[in-house]
Amino acid sequence: MNGPIPQHLRFNFGFLLESPLGSSREMELDYPRIRLGDIVLAPLTGTFKASRNSRGIYVKGLLHTGVVTECSRCLSEVTVPSDLELDLLYFYPSSTAPAGEEKIEQDGILDLGPVVREISLLEIPMQVVCRPDCAGLCNTCGANLNEESCSCARDDVDPRLAVLKQLLDAGNEGS
Repeated sequence: MNGPIPQHLRFNFGFLLESPLGSSREMELDYPRIRLGDIVLAPLTGTFKASRNSRGIYVKGLLHTGVVTECSRCLSEVTVPSDLELDLLYFYPSSTAPAGEEKIEQDGILDLGPVVREISLLEIPMQVVCRPDCAGLCNTCGANLNEESCSCARDDVDPRLAVLKQLLDAGNEGS
C-alpha cells in the first residue's frame, strides 16, 4: 500500500448537531488497511448511518473487516474475517451523557475508532490458527514446520509430562 496507514476513524458531524431532529447522513468506508491502536484491520469496508435525535447522534451500520493477527502455532500473519455491527448513541451535549457512555464534543468530531477496535477484539477467537493442519514451530530450533523441515530429534512427549512417560516405560518393562 502506498503512503502511511490511516490510524483513526474520525468524522465531523458538527452539521448534524445544528440540523433538525431526524436529519441523517449515510457514510461509506473503504480502507484497504487501517491501524486502530494496537490492531490492524485489512480491509475495513461497509456503511453506517448517523442520525440526529433528541439525545445526540445515533450511529447504526454494518462493517466488514479482517483483523490481522498471528497464528498461535506458527506465528504467521493471519487475517480473521469479521462483520461488525454498529449500534451506538453518542450523547450531545456531552454533559448529558451518563457515566461510561459515548459522547460527542462541541466540535462535532465523532471518533468511531475506539468502538470499532473494541468490537474487533471481541471477534477474535482465543486461539487463531492459519489452517487446521498447521504444524507449528519446532520446539527445539524454532523452524516453521509448515515451510521447512528440521533435523531435530522428535520426542512427542511434552517435557512437563516426561516423568509420567518414564513411569509408564518402567511399568511396561516390568510386565
